[in-house]
Order: sequence, then structure tokens, then C-alpha cells
Amino acid sequence: MPRTSPTEGKHKATSLSGSLESFLDEVARPGCWLGGGSVAAMSTALAAALFEKLQVSSAMARKCLYIRRECAKLVRQDAEAFAEVIRQTRQKDRVKIRRALQVATELQWKVLQHARWVERTCHKSGRKLKPRLESDLRCARALAKASSEAARGFILANVAWTDDPRYRRRMQQRLRHQQFR
Repeated sequence: MPRTSPTEGKHKATSLSGSLESFLDEVARPGCWLGGGSVAAMSTALAAALFEKLQVSSAMARKCLYIRRECAKLVRQDAEAFAEVIRQTRQKDRVKIRRALQVATELQWKVLQHARWVERTCHKSGRKLKPRLESDLRCARALAKASSEAARGFILANVAWTDDPRYRRRMQQRLRHQQFR
């Protein structure tokens, strides 16, 4: 992989900070649908990106790239799903609210799956890395762990809100199974 000069790196960091600032401004803006679920997806994408750069295996790097891209899509999809939940709540149609909540829950399930993979794989990789790379690995693992906890919390909140006992049982089963993987 070609190295960039210090000037190129500085230029890239400047252009990145603009889009990062825009994202942070959007999350902070009252009334914006980008919330915790979107942030959990973004954190998982960041964890996967950080872990990706530590990889020597091209297969592992491709898996990280896949997760990064999927989670980047989930950022916007989660915001749209949450907006739909709110729209349906205002319409007061319990069936449509339940359906919208289930869509939002399934998106967070994807975030949880990806975050748990990054977290577990970081843990396994810890024994194989050079000590100078451990700090990036620890950061990726911590981000993934925080993302998985956040996604799990959103799943539980959405499931409780659906007021659908069958769906609640199914999701609780999936969550229990996920804990032991």
C-alpha cells in the first residue's frame, strides 16, 4: 500500500474533518433522526475500519471492509426506520407501529451481529499482534463492545415497545444465543 506524504495526509485529514463535523452536527441537531442507533452503526464501522488496517490476511481485511460498508449503510437506514416509527406513532396505527419497530429492531440486530464479530475477532487477534499495535486493537474492540451494548439496548427497547409477546420471545432467544457465540 503506497504511503502518503505528510502534506497529503494533512490535506486528507482536513477534508475528512469537514464531513465528520457535518455528521456530528447532524447528530447533535434537535429533531434529526440520526440518533443512538445510527451512532452504534457508525461506531461499528469505525471499529471495523480500525481493525481492518491491522490485518495481514486479505480475507480478514475483506470481511472488515464488508462490515464497514454495511454499517455505513445502516447509519442512514436506522435514521429512516426511526423516522418511520415516529410517523406511525403519530398516526396511532398499532399494526403499522409494530411493523416499523420490527424493521428498526432488525437493523439494530445487524449492527449487533457486526459489532460482536469485530469484538470477538479483535479478542482472538490480541495474542497474535505485535505489542506496538495493541492500542489500535484495544480501541477497535472497545468501540465494537460499546456498539454491541448500544444495539442490544435498542433491540430490547424496541421489542418492549412493540407490545408483541411472540416477537419479544423470539428476539430474547436470539439475544441469548448471540451472547454465547
